Amino acid sequence: MKKQVLLAREALRKASALRRKAGVAKSAPICIYDLLEEQFGIEVKFQCIKSMEGMFILKDNRPIIVLCSERPPGRQAYTCAHEFGHYVFGHGSKVDKYLEDKPRTDSRSNPEEWLVDRFAGFFLMPKYVVEEAFKKRGWNWISCEPFQVYVIAGCLGVGYQTIIQHMRWSLQMLTADQANKLIRKTPKQIRESLLGTNKVPRLIVVDHFWDNRIAVDLQIGDQVILPAHVSVEGKSVKVIGKHELGILVEGQAVGTERVCLNNMSWAANIRVSRKFYVGRSLFRHLEDPDHE
Repeated sequence: MKKQVLLAREALRKASALRRKAGVAKSAPICIYDLLEEQFGIEVKFQCIKSMEGMFILKDNRPIIVLCSERPPGRQAYTCAHEFGHYVFGHGSKVDKYLEDKPRTDSRSNPEEWLVDRFAGFFLMPKYVVEEAFKKRGWNWISCEPFQVYVIAGCLGVGYQTIIQHMRWSLQMLTADQANKLIRKTPKQIRESLLGTNKVPRLIVVDHFWDNRIAVDLQIGDQVILPAHVSVEGKSVKVIGKHELGILVEGQAVGTERVCLNNMSWAANIRVSRKFYVGRSLFRHLEDPDHE
């Protein structure tokens, strides 16, 4: 146990130092793909390799991270940070296989995997970032509800269960009873309670507190609830209805659109990629004239 604590502290120290090095504001969420490409010179690719979660390789001394294109977006982001951890700690080329029945948190027997799992959590979800996400919305993590955690997981780009486990074990913001209560409510159930259907593959809830330095990333067919009185134009996204929280928008074509409140007090970019996009992360929102 003592060794695991020491590894966790090293993961926290390194994650914090690298966020500062990249110029990330203390309370800001990140887009892991953009940050690694632009600030660390790491090429991030999506490929359809179903037996794999992710892979880190050095090719001609160039660091490359490869992610499975068919995993859920939150899982892809966490895997990307995990593979970045292998690079940061000098573990050499790594291939992390996809094990359907094995949770990502089950890495205690392998010190390298334990270390980079902790690093991934601290890099994507530092305690100050998670606390600030709750505070600015007037929510208390001590008594938080599934919907609130779902919203914050979306704005941090991570999975619902991932952030719960991170808040429970690494950040110690939740008790075991709180975490178990939250996990009993699944993302699918939360989406169904918000939309009245279980057929939408992914839903992000965007509010006025969404950090507009971070784009809203969708795949075609994904939906997003935006604040009321937001202007939406362009062919990549389409307003498909009203919602008690605002308006409901769906990603319909590859591209990037700007959305803003009518009084110009808030704005954000929505970026839409193809479902199960294959290619380099930098190009996932660019239209391909050869693809219909």
